[in-house]
Amino acid sequence: MIQLFELLGAEDRRYSQFSWRARMALRHKGLKFEITPLLLTDKESIAFANSTSVPVLVDGEAVHTDSWDIAVYLETAYPDAPSLFGGEIGLGLTRVVNSWCDRAVNVAFGPLIVRDVLDAAHPDDREYFRETMEKMFGRTLEEVQEGREARVKNLYRTLDPIRTSFRKGQAYVCGEAPGYADYVVFSQFQWARIVSPFKLLDADDPVFAWRERMLDLFDGFARQTVAYDIAA
Repeated sequence: MIQLFELLGAEDRRYSQFSWRARMALRHKGLKFEITPLLLTDKESIAFANSTSVPVLVDGEAVHTDSWDIAVYLETAYPDAPSLFGGEIGLGLTRVVNSWCDRAVNVAFGPLIVRDVLDAAHPDDREYFRETMEKMFGRTLEEVQEGREARVKNLYRTLDPIRTSFRKGQAYVCGEAPGYADYVVFSQFQWARIVSPFKLLDADDPVFAWRERMLDLFDGFARQTVAYDIAA
């Protein structure tokens, strides 16, 4: 059985966006797996993988860290299961989407919900989370998140590349069916949905409709987690 290590938050919230990339990739491949939740401050449980953060995937003798490396491993190790990338060209394009999410989408998301993440974190992790994040931002979490109602438009502009494709009739980032590029972008929204009640999208936004399709995948797998129930 494949084992996936991920973060445990308050009220059993599973709030690691990168672990959600691995979760969705595993479901796409139709693979059975077990989840091992751990605290943000629990570094000992994954020391065997020479990692200090999740996700960590263990498949027999294979141990992989980093969501991108996990996806590439699953594609190689299970070639007869549905493809995550659709070939070498798709792999290259998905790498671009992965970088765009990490360097642009995540940067747009983070300041909008980072104070909410503190409340979603496990109580034993909150002091560490606040200290780490405030050191990175150079401000208090409250100051970072302040005025987000006006700044959410920055996220809207950042998402325009995929919004344009949806408006032209494309159902998913990858085309007519979802692939790993979809899971990468979706992980940002799933993270936000799990940690924050803040409204990010209007109901008439094509990105909103895509997010709903993503939540419906695999018999509503992503819906079946502790999260805020936001209609729009």
